[in-house]
Amino acid sequence: MLLHLGDVMETVFCLSQCADEYTSISAAVRGNDALASFTLLGFVDGDMSSRDFIRRASGAFFVWPKALLDAELNCAMIANTVRHDLFDNNASGWKAYVAERRKDVAWFGEELPADVKSAAPAHASDEAKASGDDADSSRYSTWPWPNKSADA
Repeated sequence: MLLHLGDVMETVFCLSQCADEYTSISAAVRGNDALASFTLLGFVDGDMSSRDFIRRASGAFFVWPKALLDAELNCAMIANTVRHDLFDNNASGWKAYVAERRKDVAWFGEELPADVKSAAPAHASDEAKASGDDADSSRYSTWPWPNKSADA
């Protein structure tokens, strides 16, 4: 799993170097021979923009280092973050990705719910956006000192 995480990080880095040159993942893979060796790019939606892939892959894999070090491995969470962020509305890509991952990790993708929801809520909740500055002003309002009254 750590080797795969390293491959993903390398994929993100290499794609970031040419992301502005191509309108989609498919175009980037066709136009840059170095990207053709990254199998993950073949499983995701080819119409996804390079920048969107970078954002989604970062969201999908940022929890892996900590999760892989936890005393109890949460296999479903590890797989679900990837499915949720990278394979929304791409069941065939997810199925192919799982088949490829299972060559190295037999349990990958097992026992996940059949439906996956959009990746949007994973990155910013509507509730947090709606509360705006109010949430920031009350955050840690008594830490490390108690609130002072407006009169003080």
